[in-house]
Amino acid sequence: MTQNPQSEKTVMMVDEQPISGKYIVEILRRKRFIPEVVKEIILEKSLSDIVISDDDEADLLRQFCKERNIKNEEDYAKFLDKKHFDKSIVKEIITRPEKVLKYREERWGPIAKSLYLKHKDRYDLVKYKRLQFNNPDVMQEIFFRLKDKEESWISLARQLNKGNPNAKAEIGPLPVSAVEEPIIKELRQKGPGKISQPISIGDMVVLVELIEFQPSNFNKELRNQILKEEFESWLEEESSKILKKVDYPA
Repeated sequence: MTQNPQSEKTVMMVDEQPISGKYIVEILRRKRFIPEVVKEIILEKSLSDIVISDDDEADLLRQFCKERNIKNEEDYAKFLDKKHFDKSIVKEIITRPEKVLKYREERWGPIAKSLYLKHKDRYDLVKYKRLQFNNPDVMQEIFFRLKDKEESWISLARQLNKGNPNAKAEIGPLPVSAVEEPIIKELRQKGPGKISQPISIGDMVVLVELIEFQPSNFNKELRNQILKEEFESWLEEESSKILKKVDYPA
């Protein structure tokens, strides 16, 4: 792309060629990076008041250098040059995860338990049997074999997986949220021990049978998961709002 250095502000030089901010934005648009840029802008603003102590920052930098085998200032300088970083960028990289954790805790930590209770079913665990294949006729035949008790789930699982002796039909326990919504709906409606009719999920046809639902426990791990989900949902929502307002001046 031909640029006019006199009419557009140069923000960097590449092989002695002046590169304008407008040109960089055009590249970001072509590469479909604008949504990520918007998220970064949102985070920069939202995390700006989160403070990481000097001691914690020093510990984070030591760990960062250890992981990259940076042993001295000379190594560090070479690393910065190779990555086109400066020390302020490294500071942002190493402190960002901690700032995000603090932001999650400050914003959603006090209501984490109520969020859990509000959406408790989402975090329950489910254990069930599942077979799937990409041929509806085959799965319809398998449905009748199971219903008439002609063959077992494990036997059919091995057949569908080309005789693999390690193939299994039982899945879980795993979070309800990790299972496709139509499958969960069918498992809840059928109840334990009842085989579903074939269900189309993408290119696959699926048969399922519920073993049990297990209630979740509001522990530290689940609490962290809820805070993470709330944060990611908020970031996506804020990003969608701002992307609708993004303008590209001529």
